[in-house]
Amino acid sequence: MSLVERPPAPGRTNFRHYAERLNDFLVRTKSKLAYYVAGDTPTEDGIVLYDRVGYPVVSKDNEWRQIVLADGYAEVSRTTSQTATAADTVQNISFDTISGDGGITIDATDATKIVFAEGGLYQLNGHLQLRSSSGSAKTFYYWVALDGVNSGHSERETVHENNSSHTIGVNDLVNIPEGSHIQIRWAVDDTDLWIDATAATAFAPQANAANIYITRIQQ
Repeated sequence: MSLVERPPAPGRTNFRHYAERLNDFLVRTKSKLAYYVAGDTPTEDGIVLYDRVGYPVVSKDNEWRQIVLADGYAEVSRTTSQTATAADTVQNISFDTISGDGGITIDATDATKIVFAEGGLYQLNGHLQLRSSSGSAKTFYYWVALDGVNSGHSERETVHENNSSHTIGVNDLVNIPEGSHIQIRWAVDDTDLWIDATAATAFAPQANAANIYITRIQQ
């Protein structure tokens, strides 16, 4: 224990002065973690309280800010190619690999579903690798579904080249309730375009058809 952490010695001071010194020491060093109650006002920076909804908050700049706990992260991948069953038809990416142990899993009975043990605001980043087998213009569509309901927007990429690879970036914020799942959906207007996995070469590792990185940024 450092000198700063040790309580003051009584020494030859009178009881009142010692009590004041001891009280000052306890105020400086004791844990301030207690339950947050609606209406509590932060009087200084650095006060940590436990919100009754289940997550701690810390005072900063005259407001309470949530502390993001561990869990809520993963990388999910599809390591093989996936083609569309038909043009202009919704496809769900079926994932085969997950890394990280952050409360996110691939559903055991439906590998298109990414399941979240805890709720929060999650950021999705990553990429899908596309492959074309004709020189005609083809459009690829990407979007996210939460519990089977489509999000309010999609991303699109038009490919013209034959026998070429393209990459479409993934960048979404999704507010996901506890126990819910998302699916990464896509479609094409021509089945000559698909998500493609490429084998490793002598100098470069393999390229997956899909890599999605998931991080919780708010609980």
